[in-house]
Amino acid sequence: MDAARDANSPYPMMLPSSAQFATYMAERGIRPDDVLVIYDTFETGLRLSPRVAWACQHFGHKNVHVLNNFANYVKEGFPVASGQMRTPVSSTTSEMDEAPSIYPDPEADNVITFEHLRCMIKDPSQKGNFQIIDARPNDLFSGRAAANGASTSVRLGHMPSAINVPFDSVLGLDKTFLPPAELRDHGVTAAVVDLALRVAGLNVKTSLYDGSWSEWADRVDEDEISKDTKA
Repeated sequence: MDAARDANSPYPMMLPSSAQFATYMAERGIRPDDVLVIYDTFETGLRLSPRVAWACQHFGHKNVHVLNNFANYVKEGFPVASGQMRTPVSSTTSEMDEAPSIYPDPEADNVITFEHLRCMIKDPSQKGNFQIIDARPNDLFSGRAAANGASTSVRLGHMPSAINVPFDSVLGLDKTFLPPAELRDHGVTAAVVDLALRVAGLNVKTSLYDGSWSEWADRVDEDEISKDTKA
């Protein structure tokens, strides 16, 4: 994730351009028609892989799967390999020059920009037409305190009208997704919650705000940040 991002953005982990993404994938020998199975580390369980899968789908990969916890895969006796990571496929200069053309500019309907989101929140006629889901820990959402490891330089709180569904609340103790029935009853990092909606069988249109809280807190006025400091 750290390599396949927009390095020119002041905000972390923003999507790269189509050309940057194509070059990154070509250097690793990954083609748009490959079957991709994405998973987190043994210790992590399920955290970053939904974001990687979402980005791959955003750029046009059709056959993308998220492994519901690598540790469980190993415990259930499925095959694993060890050793050095496979060397990326070598590419000629001409092949690398052509690589960006493999990925056309993606449809933008699964990503919402800062400007669009801000207009929706401020427009009274849009009330009830959308729901913002904030997947951060509750202490960050409420504005009470910074979570462990979170930067204290970023303002605390949340977007007006947002509801809080911490990403780990859709996971069980074994760090796998809860069963679909529990996810639906539950109410529902953003890509984890987006995937949880689909696992639950809820057919709703979603857009991910790529700038996330880092951009929002940096750009808006104080009255555009809500807080709930009650214990």
